[in-house]
Order: sequence, then structure tokens, then C-alpha cells
Amino acid sequence: MGSSQVKGSNYAWAIAISCIAFYAVPLGFAANHAGLFLTPVINEFGWSQTEASLFMSIQPWVAAICTPFAGKLIMKYNPRWILGAAVLVFGLANLACAWFTAPWQWNVYGVLYGASAAFWMYIATPTMVNRWFAKNNGSVIGAIGVFVSLFGAIMSPIIGGWIATWGWQQARIICSVIVLVAGAGVTFALLRESPEKMGVKPWGYDAAEADRAKSAEAKVTEVKETQGLTRGEALKQPALWLLILMAGMFVISASFVQQLARYASTNTLFTDGAAVGALAVSVAMVTSMIGKFGLGWISDQFGAKMSGIVAGVLGAAGAAVALVSGGSEMMFYVGVGLFGIGYSALNVVPPLTCQQAFGDKDYASVFSVVATGLNVFSGFSALIYAQIFDITGSYAGAFWMNIIFYVLIVVLALIIVPMGRRAWAK
Repeated sequence: MGSSQVKGSNYAWAIAISCIAFYAVPLGFAANHAGLFLTPVINEFGWSQTEASLFMSIQPWVAAICTPFAGKLIMKYNPRWILGAAVLVFGLANLACAWFTAPWQWNVYGVLYGASAAFWMYIATPTMVNRWFAKNNGSVIGAIGVFVSLFGAIMSPIIGGWIATWGWQQARIICSVIVLVAGAGVTFALLRESPEKMGVKPWGYDAAEADRAKSAEAKVTEVKETQGLTRGEALKQPALWLLILMAGMFVISASFVQQLARYASTNTLFTDGAAVGALAVSVAMVTSMIGKFGLGWISDQFGAKMSGIVAGVLGAAGAAVALVSGGSEMMFYVGVGLFGIGYSALNVVPPLTCQQAFGDKDYASVFSVVATGLNVFSGFSALIYAQIFDITGSYAGAFWMNIIFYVLIVVLALIIVPMGRRAWAK
């Protein structure tokens, strides 16, 4: 291997670190902890729950509108400046919340959050990893996803302590400064557009080329840089719309984790529903970390099709076990653990399925279509679960919905990649 090739291989890991910076840091140190700030904000200003949390509904809808444009910009211009600026906007908007005193200001924050997240939340990480890693890109995407869960698990009690000790404004400022320095700063410092622009090869280039030459299976799990469909061509393929449906079912199912604590508190068979619910959320977070890396590894070894099948089977099994657990807390934890692996697929299986089905030729633009649909589905998630509970008075319908979704995901995983590849792979 030549020196430039070694340099390319080595710098790919700097790209992985920058992905953690623009993706895991904003989520793990700020965005995923929005719920911690609701109660102190409501108590201070006397707002209703709806007034204080409306920005959470605004964000995914704005992201859905902006995502197609984000994909085009990432493909056309240098992602170093695009993504660095997007994280900077989010960090500054999050910081400004410390001085907000009216609901409309938080709604403006929701707009800025959604517009910036359109760039860094779903499409950027798989786009950059696929550019810089010719091999094991699934494992790398999964490992980056682990940091989101890890930061979230570590920071949740810490941020809660900051709020209790110093107040929510000071806690908000600290979180925002971390995002600005460790998120935007590291992104500007490390992210680079592509190996070609640096005159190097992607990590694992020689090994990937050798695999392609000798293995038919590698033709499914690895894609050459210039192969695939454009956005316009992909839009004509039924496989793309099936992938959007799959991603939508993943995001609706994943949002059910936010309902676990509420479900446990309403289960009169548990001796201490609140404690069971809190531990269940922790169990799901831990198994999701295992799932993200494991599903990425499975995709590398056996293809995104197998990764989707495993996620669907375990997600359905987990929901079923939790549903029939009754008053058995241990059985409930087992079910939630399996469900955690299933929902961890949200940020792993759809992007890898998209790459293997439609190639790298116009990946960011094609996956931006999937991410747009994902954001639309996400905007409906909370309403769907609220309606199910309000109409039926229980969460049984929600469990059954998730079981059906994961079974359908297994079916879709079997057909999307072969169907998509038929349009271009020879």
C-alpha cells in the first residue's frame, strides 16, 4: 500500500470523529435532553404543556421540508462548511433559549433546530462514511450511532443535576457551549469533502477491490463510488418508496421507547411502575448501543437485507414479550431489551439499505428523499401513540402496531435491495 493510500486510510478515522462531532454531540449533549427542560420552563413561566413543547412538533416538519435541499447542498458543496455551519446554527439557537421568555421564541428555535437537523441528523453521517470507507462502513455507522446513546445515557443525569443545582438557564448554556466547541469546532477542524479531493484512497480500498473481484456477495454489500442511480432515476423505482415506508415504521416504533415509562406506570401489576419504567428505558438504551454496532457489522458481513431481517425479528419478538409479560418485571425487561435492538436499526438499516439498493452515485440526494419521509412519519409518532391510548385506554394497541410494523419490516428487507439493484447493477 502506497503512502497516499495509508494517509487516506488513516484520515478516514478523523472523518469518523467528525461524524461523532456533528451528529452525536448535538443529539447527546442537547437535542435528546429537551424533555429535561420542560418542567422547569413550565414552572417558571406558567405555560401549558402544549405551549412549552410545541417546538418538538415543529422540528420534524421543518426538517422534512429542508432535507431534500440539504442533500443537494451536501452533494454540491464542501460538507466541511455546510455541516459545520449547520451545527453552529443549532448550537447558537440552543444557547439563545436560555434567554427566551415567550412560547413563540421557542417555536422559532424549533424552526432553526429542524432546518439545521435536516443536514446533520440523518443524511450526513452515512454520506461521509460511505465516501471515506470502502469497507466496514456499516460497522462504522453503527459505532458512531453508539456514541449518541452513550452520550445520552451519561449526560441525562448530569444535565438533570445541573438544572437542579444551577437552574435550567445555566444548564442550557453549558450544553450549548459543548455543542459549539466539540460539535461545530471539531467539524470545521477535521471534516474533509472526499478522499479524491485530498488525493488519497478510502479506508480499506484495496481489500474492497479484492473482495469484489472474488466474491459475488461483495457486489451486494459494497458499492463502487460511481455506481448507482441518480435521485430522479431512484424516484421512479418502487423500491425507494418501500424504503421510505420501512424507515417510517422504524421511526414510529423507535419513538415508542419514550412511552415505556408511561406504560409501566399504568400497569397495575407492577409493584413500582415508575421504577420499572425508568429501568426499562435504561435497558432499551443499553441494548440499542449493542444493536447499532451489531446491525452495522451484520450489514458488512451479510448485507443490509440480513441486518433488516434481524432488526425486524428481534423488534417484533421484543414487543410481543413485553406485551404478554403481565406483572413479570424480568420478562418485561427481556422484551424491552430485544425491542431496543430492533429500534436501534433506525439510523443503521435505512441508510445502508439505501446505499446497497441505489448505490453511491447520488447517495446524499437519494437518501435525503428517504430522510424527508422519515421526518414526516416522525412528526406523527407522538400523536399516533396518544390517540391509541386515548381511544382504547391502554397501550396494547401500540404493542400490536409495533409487532405488525416489525413483521412488515422483515418482508420489506427481503425485497428492497434486490428490487433496487435490478435497475442498475450488472
